[in-house]
Amino acid sequence: MNKIVCIYPKDLATDFLHPLYEHICTTFNAIGVGYDTYSDEDPLELIYHEVEDAHVIFFLGHGMSTCLYASITDNVELFNKNNIALLNGKRLFLLACRSNQFIKECNITNAIGFGFLPTSEEDIEYTRRYHNIDITDTNILDVDYFNRAIVQIFIQSISEETIGDFFLLKERILFNTSKEIVRCLRDKVAPHYRTIADELYYMYKDLIVK
Repeated sequence: MNKIVCIYPKDLATDFLHPLYEHICTTFNAIGVGYDTYSDEDPLELIYHEVEDAHVIFFLGHGMSTCLYASITDNVELFNKNNIALLNGKRLFLLACRSNQFIKECNITNAIGFGFLPTSEEDIEYTRRYHNIDITDTNILDVDYFNRAIVQIFIQSISEETIGDFFLLKERILFNTSKEIVRCLRDKVAPHYRTIADELYYMYKDLIVK
């Protein structure tokens, strides 16, 4: 199998993604790399070294329209317009806020990206509205369920079959998101379950494949 790399800059806000990281590394025998400020070596160079000959790259972290972060806490950018050539010719799964905009801004192809994802209480306080819905009343129980739900959706959707066809992956994500929305509404899994169902809907709606 071609080389697969999973970049996972772990912090308190991305801890919930660890089961997805383990699924990717186990399913594809992927090489996992992160941003370790305690290492004696340059953490960016270690990531770039693994990326160089990778065929598929999973990124599980923070982003915005202009970059993907190695560390949002230290404000260290990993990929931006200045080094976007490092990603040329690679298949990219970018699970980061506004990675859909990043893909468009940098004119990236063979990639799947997402919009804003309210995965922390800080996101709720900062954003307050998610598309046309007010999310200010949601709390940590709602956030925790939303986070578990999207991790489960991606674990169920990402496979050896879908990794080679992102349009098929998008369809699997739609199917599994729909199932999760039904379960959310039927079982009333969180205090503000209707809002969470809307958030799951928009998670899929903002997804792009380019």
